[in-house]
Amino acid sequence: MALFMDPLDIYLMILGATLLGSAYTVWLTTKPIAKGSPQVEAINGIKSLALYYVGVGVFALATGVWGIATWPLPSSYNIVLMDPWALFGAAALIVGLSLYFTGSLSTVSVPLAFLGIIPIVYGVDILKYNLTTEPGLAAALYILTGLAPLLSPFAYLTKGRVSRYIGLLIMALLAVAGIIAYMIGVGATFEHTAGWVKWTPWYG
Repeated sequence: MALFMDPLDIYLMILGATLLGSAYTVWLTTKPIAKGSPQVEAINGIKSLALYYVGVGVFALATGVWGIATWPLPSSYNIVLMDPWALFGAAALIVGLSLYFTGSLSTVSVPLAFLGIIPIVYGVDILKYNLTTEPGLAAALYILTGLAPLLSPFAYLTKGRVSRYIGLLIMALLAVAGIIAYMIGVGATFEHTAGWVKWTPWYG
């Protein structure tokens, strides 16, 4: 077991929280907003979400770049786990800044759609090489996470029922992916804790 493998559980749970939060963000940014108080509340809510995405983005990008540079995980696991984590951090920063300055994701939906292809490729790669202890769940997490931004232009660049229906579909994809991330992350927490319960540092 790699010494620095344990952060993966917290990464997965942060990912789960962010994916579930993203489902709410899609609902908030695609629903029609009435004039008056609800509009003000919605704008304030979007700005608060923006700060969350920026915070998570900085953390994920920094730890992802660290993982790419130091290669802490064994064999191909570093490629399929650390590289996408850094990409997730960059995407979260893009989302956060867009929400803060424009209150919408319409301006970044197209580039985010192209970024969505990358986790789908990684998901197929995980299945092909049977990586992780739960390759089916891990692949589903990656593929669902990639499909959501891939569909985003249809939610933000269309109007009426089409926009709402695509928005609901994206919300469902994000929610399922978030639950999967939590499932894997919670399981990894107990597994990693058990694996290191008797370990002590050289000075201990």
